[in-house]
Amino acid sequence: MKKNLILIIGFLWLITGCAGNQQRLTPDEITSNFKVIATLKKELTVAEENGIDVFAPEGFLEAKGLYTEAFQMAGDGKSDQPVHPANKGLNALAKAKSDAKHAQEIMWEVIDVRQRARKAGAPELFRKEYKATEKKLTEANRLIEEGSIAKAKDLRPSLINAYNEMEIDALKKGVVSLAKASVQQAKAKDADDHAPATYLKAETELNMAISILETDRTQTEKANAHAKLATEMANRATEITELARTFKRRKYSMEDMILWYQKQLFEINKPLSSELDFEQPNHIVVRSLHDTIAALVESRKDSARITDEKQKLIHALEAELKGVHNRYEHELSDQATRQMETDRIKQEADERFKHIQSLFTPQEAEVYRKGNNVLIKAQGFYFPTGGAEIKTINFPLMNKLISAIREFPGSKIEVSGHTDSTGSAEKNLLLSKNRAKNVAAFLINVGHVKQTDITVDGYGETRPVASNDTEDGRTQNRRIELLIVNE
Repeated sequence: MKKNLILIIGFLWLITGCAGNQQRLTPDEITSNFKVIATLKKELTVAEENGIDVFAPEGFLEAKGLYTEAFQMAGDGKSDQPVHPANKGLNALAKAKSDAKHAQEIMWEVIDVRQRARKAGAPELFRKEYKATEKKLTEANRLIEEGSIAKAKDLRPSLINAYNEMEIDALKKGVVSLAKASVQQAKAKDADDHAPATYLKAETELNMAISILETDRTQTEKANAHAKLATEMANRATEITELARTFKRRKYSMEDMILWYQKQLFEINKPLSSELDFEQPNHIVVRSLHDTIAALVESRKDSARITDEKQKLIHALEAELKGVHNRYEHELSDQATRQMETDRIKQEADERFKHIQSLFTPQEAEVYRKGNNVLIKAQGFYFPTGGAEIKTINFPLMNKLISAIREFPGSKIEVSGHTDSTGSAEKNLLLSKNRAKNVAAFLINVGHVKQTDITVDGYGETRPVASNDTEDGRTQNRRIELLIVNE
C-alpha cells in the first residue's frame, strides 16, 4: 500500500512539473494553431486601412481588445479557451463595420471634403490641425455609435469648415507659393516703383490664381497657369528694376542708355563677322542683326557638319537679342503715360467697387473684391420656410443685384444657394438649388442678363459662413451668393 502511494505521488509530481515547464507559443505558432485568431488579425488590419477605427471607434477598440485577450490565452497554452474571445472579436468587428457604414451615410459631406483635403496633402502640410480635426471626427462617429445622432450632426459644419480650410490652404501652398515668393521678392526690391506695369501684371496674375482656387478649387490647372505667369512677370520686373538702378547709379542720360543698348547689340554681333551700322534707324539695325542670324541658322541647317553646341549658341544669341531689345523698348517707353493709364484703370475699378458696396445695407449683403471679380453674399433674402419662391419683399434687393451686374458688361455670373443646417441635408441641398434657380430666372427675365452668361448651383448646408448654433449664424448661412467674374 505504501509503495503504491509513493508511485501515485511521483506520477502527480511528474504531471505538475511537466505542465509548469511548458513553453509559451510564438506568434507564428499561435496564428498557425488558431485559424480564428489569424482571421481576426487580418480583418482588423483591413478594417483599419478602411477607416473603421475612425468611423466606428468603440466597436473597433472592442474587437481589438478581444484579439489581444485571445492572443494572450493562446500564448499561455490554453488550447480551447482562445477560440471564444476570437469569435466574439469577429462579431464585434462585423458590427463595427455596419456602424461605420451608418456613420459614413450620416457624415457623407464631411467625408467628401475630408478626402479632398487628404488629396491636397493636408495631413502632411498641417499635421497638428489635421490630427485635431480627425479627433473631432472620431468623437462625432462615437456619438453616432451611441445613438446621439443629433449631437453628431451638430459637429458637421465645423468639421466641413476645418477640412475645407485645410484643403484650400494646401492647394495655395502647393500651387501659388512660388509665385507669391517671386512677387514679394520683386516688391522688396521696389519693382512696383521701377517697373510698375510689369509688377502690376505679376500681382494681378497672382491674385487671379488665388481667386480661382478660392472660387473653385478643382481648377488647379488654370490657377497654376496664372501662378506661372505671375512668377515670370515678377522675375522680369525684378530684372528691369536692377537695370534701372544701374542706370540711375551711373547717372545715365537718355543718350547713355541708348549707347548702352547699342553696345549690347554690338556684343551679340561680335561672333557673326558682320558690322552693325548704327547710323541707320534702330529697327533697321535690329532687322539686319536678325537676318544675319537667320541666314547663319539656315546655312547651318543645310550643313551636316554643324554641331549641337553651335546650334545652341545660335539659339542663345537669338534669345539674348530678343531679351535686350525688349528691355530697351521697355526702358524707352513713356513711363509717365503708362503710369497714368494704370492709375486710371485702378481708380475706375476702386470707384466701381465702392459704388456696388454702397448699394447694399449690412443687413442685405456683404460685398467682397477678389482681384477683378466681385462676390456678393446676400443674406437679406426672405424665403418662406421650406420654399424657394421670390416674394415681392425681395424685389428691392434683386434690383440692387441687377444694378451691380450692369456695372460689369459682358461678365459671367455664378449664382449659388446656401441654407442653414435646419432640416435634412438632402432637402436643404434641393432647396438651395431651387432658390438659386429662381434668383437666376429673375436676373434673366427682369434684369435681361443673358442666360448663357449665368451658371447656377446649390450647396445646401455644406458651406456655412457662421455657426448654426445661433439665430444670427443661421441667418448668415441662409444666403444667395452672386459672383461677378471679370477675367
